[in-house]
Amino acid sequence: MNNGKLYVGSATSNSQMLLTRWSNYVQNGHGGNKELVALVNEKGLDYVKKYFQYTILENYNGKVDDKIVLQRESYWKEALQSRTF
Repeated sequence: MNNGKLYVGSATSNSQMLLTRWSNYVQNGHGGNKELVALVNEKGLDYVKKYFQYTILENYNGKVDDKIVLQRESYWKEALQSRTF
């Protein structure tokens, strides 16, 4: 929230869906994302707790094909321009 950067991620059956992914974010601040791992290692978990805000954009059940979830992730990255910003 302090620099305007956005991160859009997804939770597929490979990551055991949303609850597991969000639990990982709470525990370690990065949920397994490489860039967020580097950020936590550099600035610490307290930085993430202070400056990150998480929002669910869409939620699918485990029966939805992972390809659809990843397509929607790509859609939101484009819509929110998170690749640019």
